[in-house]
Amino acid sequence: MSDREPTPADIRALIADADVLQERIRNVEQQLRGSEETRHTVFRLSDAAGQLTDVSKSLEETAGELARVRAVRDGSVCAVPWGVCPEHGNTLTSSGGRTRCTQLYCGRSWNYDRLGVPCGEPLTHKVTDPEGNSFLACKAHAMDATERLIGGIVTPLDKDGDRG
Repeated sequence: MSDREPTPADIRALIADADVLQERIRNVEQQLRGSEETRHTVFRLSDAAGQLTDVSKSLEETAGELARVRAVRDGSVCAVPWGVCPEHGNTLTSSGGRTRCTQLYCGRSWNYDRLGVPCGEPLTHKVTDPEGNSFLACKAHAMDATERLIGGIVTPLDKDGDRG
């Protein structure tokens, strides 16, 4: 096993492998259905091919989450380790791998656990705590910080992205 961290492309290559295996299973199933003597043996093959559809879906969701995590590493997007509703802030709830905003009439939802991965929204503010420690944040996390950070300072970044 390599020490290199797998990439979303590596995970998507696994999806391609699963798709090839699924096709091979379906071909075997079709061949066995063609004979009266072997027709009764194929019922499990259809189930196995169907399970590979679920495997591919799980791998695709993992690749998407990994892509979001890797995107925050370059420092160009909000890296707060949990997601927010871009408009309403800290109002999300997640269940079954899906996330939605709980704000009445918002209607936003995501097909992944947005709470469980770093934010990834554009940087708009600098948040400084009372001890002088600071980090860059998106609009929604900055909005949340203004409500929760006692004695801290939240300042907008200028249009050129000056991080002061």
